[in-house]
Amino acid sequence: MSGLLSGLLDAALDASVVLSFDRNGYRRHARRFDPKDLDVDLAGKTALVTGANSGLGKAAARGLASLGARVVMLCRDEARGREACAELSRETGSRELEVVRLDVSDLGDVRRVAAVLAGEPVDVLVHNAGVLPDRRATTSDGLELTLATNLVGPFLLTGLLRPALERAGGRVVHVSSGGMYTQKLDVDGLFGGGLEPFDGVVQYARTKRALVVLNELLAERLAGSGVTFSAMHPGWADTPAVRSSLPRFHALTKGILRSPEEGADTVVWLAASAAAVGRNGLFWFDRSPVATTPIPGTRETVEERGRLWAELVEAAGLDPATPAREGARGRRRRTRGS
Repeated sequence: MSGLLSGLLDAALDASVVLSFDRNGYRRHARRFDPKDLDVDLAGKTALVTGANSGLGKAAARGLASLGARVVMLCRDEARGREACAELSRETGSRELEVVRLDVSDLGDVRRVAAVLAGEPVDVLVHNAGVLPDRRATTSDGLELTLATNLVGPFLLTGLLRPALERAGGRVVHVSSGGMYTQKLDVDGLFGGGLEPFDGVVQYARTKRALVVLNELLAERLAGSGVTFSAMHPGWADTPAVRSSLPRFHALTKGILRSPEEGADTVVWLAASAAAVGRNGLFWFDRSPVATTPIPGTRETVEERGRLWAELVEAAGLDPATPAREGARGRRRRTRGS
């Protein structure tokens, strides 16, 4: 009976969101974690983590390095990345940490880095880098900045590294946000530049919703590739990005926010645990699969899912039949940038 009551209490607290996404929610959920899940040795494995110089990315890099992985920290700001790398090396004792400069919003930069990294197996690819600008900005590729950073760049990087991931039987982890629950997939809104006037919070949530749908599409379309695709959300974590992009939210909730390590725990678990292998296309929160559309009216149609894939292929310049191969548009972009 006590187990039943505990389960009912957990369900009620989880439904409240506030008492689930906060640090107490994490600690409550952590009671069911199996400590053996992360009793693993990742020596000889290579993990790539975008946005690894701070916040969730840095915490994920720390966790993977602590398990013995070679961690390549993909950072837009190389100097900050090197500072973080030195810090993590001291903390973990790992000599297998390195920094590669990558601006994931710049598709030419994504191609440059992928060309360097694709020559050897990639065991883990963590798409963590993200932005939440308060004003509309457009990249050199003509894409709205949030869209380019949170969605198109990661899609292109996954496509170009697909052979390296397949050679390793690798894992791809997409870091989404609980804010995506409030939004339905809106392909026109995403690729049309977002709302007018621009609303950075809504555009961010839309890209994070689309990232979860993309994770499912990759699992479906690349079934049999040997690659495991996962998406997760970290709950409410106290990171530099939250403090700078959502100052009011941070001020109101700072007393209950998770640590970056608590927020990134599921990233590390998905990247390293045998319990996550082959469970393809799922959306995770605190090491458990969760529903993607609990709010009525947020489920997308099959046609909208197909449109998302087509728009991403076009924006990234990839071959729609073989997402690891660049189409003509991608080759022209690369030539202009060379």
